[in-house]
Amino acid sequence: MKKPLIPPFLQAIAVVIAAYLIFTNAFPPLMPKSLVIQFMLITIIGVLLYFSFDDERWAQFLAPIQSILRGDGVILTSTRWVLLLAIPAIVGYTTYGALKPSLDSPVELRQVHPAPPSKVKIWGKSFDLNSLQSPVRDEVLSQWKSGKRDEAMEIYTDSVIAGRDIYYENCFFCHGDLLDGKGHYAAGFNPQPINFQDPTVIPQQQEAFLFWRAATGGPGLPKEGTPWNSAMPVWHEMLSEDDIWNVLMFIFDYNGQVPRIWDLKDSEAATGIRDTVWDARRDISGDDLYQFRCAVCHGEAGMGDGVAAELMYPKPRDFSMSLFKYKTSPGMTLPRDEDIFQTIKFGLDGTGMPGWGTLLTDSQINSLIPVIKSFDIAAAWPPEEAEDEDYDEDSGRYLKNDFRVITEREPEEGQVQYSPESIGIGKVAFEKSCTECHGHSGRGNIMSGKQLADDWGNRVWPRNLTKPWTWRATNFTSGKAPAENREQTIRNIYSRLSIGIPGTPMPAHRATEEGNKDPVSLEDRWHIANYVYSLRDNTTPLTDSVVIRAAKTAETLPNSIDGDLWSSAEPTTLMLVPNIIKEERLFTPLNDAVTVRALYNDRDIALLLEFDDRTDSRPGEEVSVGIQDENLELYSDAVAVQFPKEDGYESKPVVVKPLYRHGDKRHHTTMWYWNAGSVEPAVLSSGMLLDATGPNNKIEPRIGDDTLQTSAEWKDGRWRVLLKRPRNGSGRDSKSGDINFVEGKFLPISFANWDGSNGEKASKHTLTTWAWLVLPPEVDENRLYGVPAAVAFALFILGLLLVKSQRGRRT
Repeated sequence: MKKPLIPPFLQAIAVVIAAYLIFTNAFPPLMPKSLVIQFMLITIIGVLLYFSFDDERWAQFLAPIQSILRGDGVILTSTRWVLLLAIPAIVGYTTYGALKPSLDSPVELRQVHPAPPSKVKIWGKSFDLNSLQSPVRDEVLSQWKSGKRDEAMEIYTDSVIAGRDIYYENCFFCHGDLLDGKGHYAAGFNPQPINFQDPTVIPQQQEAFLFWRAATGGPGLPKEGTPWNSAMPVWHEMLSEDDIWNVLMFIFDYNGQVPRIWDLKDSEAATGIRDTVWDARRDISGDDLYQFRCAVCHGEAGMGDGVAAELMYPKPRDFSMSLFKYKTSPGMTLPRDEDIFQTIKFGLDGTGMPGWGTLLTDSQINSLIPVIKSFDIAAAWPPEEAEDEDYDEDSGRYLKNDFRVITEREPEEGQVQYSPESIGIGKVAFEKSCTECHGHSGRGNIMSGKQLADDWGNRVWPRNLTKPWTWRATNFTSGKAPAENREQTIRNIYSRLSIGIPGTPMPAHRATEEGNKDPVSLEDRWHIANYVYSLRDNTTPLTDSVVIRAAKTAETLPNSIDGDLWSSAEPTTLMLVPNIIKEERLFTPLNDAVTVRALYNDRDIALLLEFDDRTDSRPGEEVSVGIQDENLELYSDAVAVQFPKEDGYESKPVVVKPLYRHGDKRHHTTMWYWNAGSVEPAVLSSGMLLDATGPNNKIEPRIGDDTLQTSAEWKDGRWRVLLKRPRNGSGRDSKSGDINFVEGKFLPISFANWDGSNGEKASKHTLTTWAWLVLPPEVDENRLYGVPAAVAFALFILGLLLVKSQRGRRT
């Protein structure tokens, strides 16, 4: 046998390493550790079988091993001892990892694009998905292939425009303005909404498949497409058949894509239409670009009245008044071009305004600036020497393109170093100048008793300064180091204080500002900026974690929100998103997150929920009534925690969960519900248990079960709600089927919140998708550390015996 170029032993090592790298890197996060171990064992066995199949090859494979075991000399002896120590240590550590309880969330395997059924019945009729074609596209292709291209393009354009309007009224909240799956509520869903821009997703599917997915939504998924976390609404309950076909036409058009079409001539025609459209858009800029990308929110005439505007908070900017909120130019001076450019390119956090820099070039963004200026009807942007004939008589808009360019910038001199001393001084200054709107803790709870509105007449709320992820054009995160991010953010806060936010009740706090009712000195503005930056430390930030880890105690669980034991429980913050998946829907929520802590002992489990809420919403409560929006009914604040029934879920080996909103017909849920009550009439806050059997069924209150204990307090713009119940979920009623809180088992948990001042009641509320609650099991430290040590020691002794045996065979 010819001697191989690479020794068999090194070949085996290379194969094993390559397999490990593939298993751990090519399939994240779908490959659980247990599966990696199984695959690696199979790989190693396969390698050994391959090399042992031939005696000569097996001898070559064993040669370096035998050399190390039997050889003399410094190198071989050192190598032998390193292996004798290293191999038992590695095996011992692996044993430790296997014995240590895992607190990582279970792996949820799901098929992203499951095979559709052959037929589906919706809108009272049956659709054969094997032969279904888009009637709109069929008509367009028919006209195109017959030479009637103008007629084809007219039908095509009408369908795309209709689909665009439907998309922005229903879909962009999740899938985004850029159709990239990054809508302003997308981060609250798991899995994330589909990225329609991805060329490997939508264009690879037939329109019949996409029609089925859109029409039937998450609940329409087959078993292999679950567990139930898909937030995709059942659109056939809210949209017509034509609506869905038009939305699909818009999605393909917007991204310059065509669906998979088996007929070659139809595919060529669809591609020809796409090329015709995108040849005209390839170098699009200026007004054409604005109408294509921006008008749907900001309106064709830039008045903030696009088709999506009604359902957005905050509202899209009205450019006609030339009021720009986020800028670096002084006072009421118009913004610098760079300010407009930055807003377009990077977007505004916490709003529907995306960062267009991923889709548009800098040149295209710059071409939008004069278009935005042209919408001005206040004669703010035209040069001073402009003549009357330079304006349109009907609209009042300036007709030329020589708009003013602002270069002046608000000075940032005298920055005070970020320090505890400065934060303390800033807190005093903040209390004096800022608490009427922002509240003592900076959560935006209005203390003045006045409603706030912007210059366009829209109801607005002060910023919650403890949540930097909601700050518009202020929270800087692009620096190379945390200190750089902090310093730039503080400078941005200082600018907001000095310049104000034009068009809103946020004033310019410069001491030299003429007519300023509450001037603040330059030094105090820097102190306030430092203090405002520090407020983020009072909030548990959003993370990617969906696991709530309960803390165990031997003591009696607290019956109040102020128990000292709560400090031992790790907080987890989850994003709240509005219910936009089921009628009656909510599009403009104000509460955006809930922070959860969990405690348990041998008998009970308790949850502490904290959620920022600017108002103590209870009918009859004086302050809430005084600032209540006259267009909205004032209801009581409320919160709910949802668990599946004991037989309604599995966490391993395969995850099974109910539909996350009220379960489904086969997987029911239990809710721990708390309501704030009211002042007039006098109703105390209270809790109750609710049973849910699916999104289309009425939620039933449980009669005669008083095992849920609650306690709550609203203070400085935050509700803190305690919910406590026995770990044996069946309680007094053995027929309830409630979940049992078992140590070491991952339990699905989700949350809902009703903001009464925002008119939220019944299905109008915010919620989370499923997260996990785990009660970490007690660890037997003797077993956890003793077994790995014993295994490592035994392996070391076996190694010594093997060396002794092999060295005795030397010839």
